[in-house]
Amino acid sequence: MQSHPRTNTTLTPSTEQLYSLLLRRGAMPLVERVQRTPVSAPLAALERSQWWSLEQLQALQLEKLRRLAAHSFAQSPLYGRLWREAGVRPEEIRSLDDLRRLPVVDKATLRAAFPDQVLARDVDLAELIPYTSSGSTGEPFRFTMTRAEKGLRWAVMFRCWAWAGLRQGVRYVNLMGEHAHGSLQGGARQTLEQRLTQMLHIPAFAVHDERLDAVIEQIVYYRPRLLRSYPATAHRLATALAERGIDLPLRAVLTTGELLHPFQRAAIEAQFRCQVYDAYGGDGMDVAFQCGHSTGYHINAEAVLLEVLDDAGQPAPPGQEGQIVLTNLNNLAMPFVRYAIGDLGSLSGETCPCGRGLPLLAHVAGRSSDQLTLPSGRALLMWFFTTLFRQTPGIDAFQVRQTAPDHIVIYLAPGRDFGHLPADEQHAANGAQRLGPFVGAEQTTAYLRRRIEGELRGEAVVELLLVPQIPSGPAGKRRFFIAEWQENAREGAREVGLFGKSPTSKSPEGTP
Repeated sequence: MQSHPRTNTTLTPSTEQLYSLLLRRGAMPLVERVQRTPVSAPLAALERSQWWSLEQLQALQLEKLRRLAAHSFAQSPLYGRLWREAGVRPEEIRSLDDLRRLPVVDKATLRAAFPDQVLARDVDLAELIPYTSSGSTGEPFRFTMTRAEKGLRWAVMFRCWAWAGLRQGVRYVNLMGEHAHGSLQGGARQTLEQRLTQMLHIPAFAVHDERLDAVIEQIVYYRPRLLRSYPATAHRLATALAERGIDLPLRAVLTTGELLHPFQRAAIEAQFRCQVYDAYGGDGMDVAFQCGHSTGYHINAEAVLLEVLDDAGQPAPPGQEGQIVLTNLNNLAMPFVRYAIGDLGSLSGETCPCGRGLPLLAHVAGRSSDQLTLPSGRALLMWFFTTLFRQTPGIDAFQVRQTAPDHIVIYLAPGRDFGHLPADEQHAANGAQRLGPFVGAEQTTAYLRRRIEGELRGEAVVELLLVPQIPSGPAGKRRFFIAEWQENAREGAREVGLFGKSPTSKSPEGTP
């Protein structure tokens, strides 16, 4: 783990504001010129447009969509071919509703087409920045964007981070992947940027292994104002601090990269005595952020078009869960047009009390591949497991893997108090776990098995395995629920199109 022998002197609020202003007005424009990644002007525009009406935002979306459609049809071999096969030309996209006439693509399609068939023919290869997603399903996903497009992405992030009080120069800890986020990657330049922006980066892996105590000492000494982290990592840190009786109040915790479960949010907010601001995104798109005034997520409408589709590929009404399909309005080098990212969620029909015109995503349910379905077709709700394992003392981590429709393997990493039964389930459900009688690991495991088998109702066999630890996935992320058999089935059926249609079949007008 990287050493940070820096002073823990903190800035007063007035000094902090002046320093943040200095970075934004002085250092940021300088970095933009050096890196050729414009951020300041797009950020200023986004700070204005967040207060626009929905109608104004939709007009901007349509303007960007028509530009993107014309460009993708002419410059990207993949989209040109798919749209010709679907009988759609870009000039026919005259409204946002016309977007539904274009075919949906998925990760497998883009992966197979990368790079020659999906990159724009007119892109300057010297301007491209390669990216690889964490590949939580086991196979990393490669994509790219230009330096200018990266600047637009940073502008979106900076705007939304500010909702939680995270501005340039505000002291924070970044508990994320192995590599820190930043404009300057690698070596002395990155170290200098982290010092100037007062960001302490610690790889998320370190919180989940033997380095935990050293991480805690480092963070406590640093005295951050905010924390940015994966949900599972922030929850593990909060739990460890509580176990050690360490008080570390923060202004806010920003989470991203994984599904944030209610039990995690409750524990994080209780330990750090602040609000959690969750974010949703993926594959180079920063899709939606919470502003703190509602439970919904503001969709970054200037940068992305978000659809939620039902099983027939039609728009799902607000409140109804469906497949999330994204169109990146800023990226022309590698277009993402009607991209089924593999997540489930629902739109909100409400407006946010904060006054922003940005539409709301009501919730994100996680990966479609993380939804466990029993042989009868009944969904096995993840909330059953998260509640059960939170109520049971001494379970540090868990993972549920469905290896076949009728077979489930559950890995449990027991902690110090494992072997106690829960004393009071009502209080445990409210976040206050109480130790019940000590019955030992074997009897506690038998108790968990009875509870789980009662929920399964004879439809599946369950294995409970106690393990020293559950390894994190790529970039330090951790998936709680994995439907392995569904992922394997999808890999063997890529010739079948999304929503049951062939990817090359023509669709009636107005349908995907």
